[in-house]
Order: sequence, then structure tokens, then C-alpha cells
Amino acid sequence: MKTIFSLFSMVIPILAFSMEYSNLKQDIDRTLQTTDTISSGKTLNDIRFKDWDRSDWLDNEYIRTLRKYLDDYNKGVVSNTNLDPYKEQIKGQFVIYDINPYLLGGAFIRITFLDMPNRVFSSWIYSEVNEDKEIVESYEFRSISIEEETTDMTKEDILQAIKEMDGIKLW
Repeated sequence: MKTIFSLFSMVIPILAFSMEYSNLKQDIDRTLQTTDTISSGKTLNDIRFKDWDRSDWLDNEYIRTLRKYLDDYNKGVVSNTNLDPYKEQIKGQFVIYDINPYLLGGAFIRITFLDMPNRVFSSWIYSEVNEDKEIVESYEFRSISIEEETTDMTKEDILQAIKEMDGIKLW
């Protein structure tokens, strides 16, 4: 009889713990569902890229900020050891290879230079957002590096694409 009582004394606390855990889990699930329903606010990238169309993606402050950084690098105003091996090739103009919102905020821009068309450079330009006014307030260069990926493009291919495709231009 003592053995049965001991088992019951162990089972009851285990059941109580299990029920508390189950209730806690349900409360957490309910809270998450409520939060998901309530928080229908915009992400910062929603604010940054609201209503952008194709032309906005091909000509914007993110690209101008990158161009200014490269100009400053070429003038010696800023230094970047990632770019030093390509200093002569990146003095000229570039074309946008790809541009997208970046997970960490701002834009992820991939470019190729007219004088080095077979190589792709990746850059991150961040922007500060005023959430109350829902506007971008400033742009900041964060990084640039050369990718391992190469292209089959030539200088002539880039120039032809600029002639044929609306909005593509040299920067």
C-alpha cells in the first residue's frame, strides 16, 4: 500500500507540472497570435522602398552614395584595402548588375565596371529611416568587395545594353 501511495504522490506533481506547462504554452501561443495580429506595422525596408518602380531601382540615392564613395576612394579621401588591387580598373564608370533591398537595411548593390566588365562587386548602402514620418533621412556606405563570380560580359555588351534597355546607364 505504501508503494502505491508513493507512486500517486509522484504522479500528481508530474501531472500538475504538465498541466501548468500546457497552460503556459497556450498562453505564449495566444500572445504570439495577438502580437502578429496587432503588429501590422511597416518594416523599415517597406518604408525605404515604398512604391518604387523599375526606374527608381535604376536611379536612386543608394547608387549615388556608392558613386560618391568610389569617387572619394579614387581621390584618396577614403581608403579601402579590398579595392586596392583593382584601383586602376575601377576609376571609371560602372553599371548596375543587380540591386535589391538588403536584409540588414538599405540596398545591396552589385555592379560591374566598364573597364572591368567580367568582375562583379557587391556593396551595401545603408539608410537611416524616420519611422514617425516614414521617410529616409540619410544614406551611408557600409561595404564593398569583389565577388568570386565572374561574367561573360564585355565592354561592348555593356554599351549595347545601355543603348537597348531603357533606364540602364553608366554611373
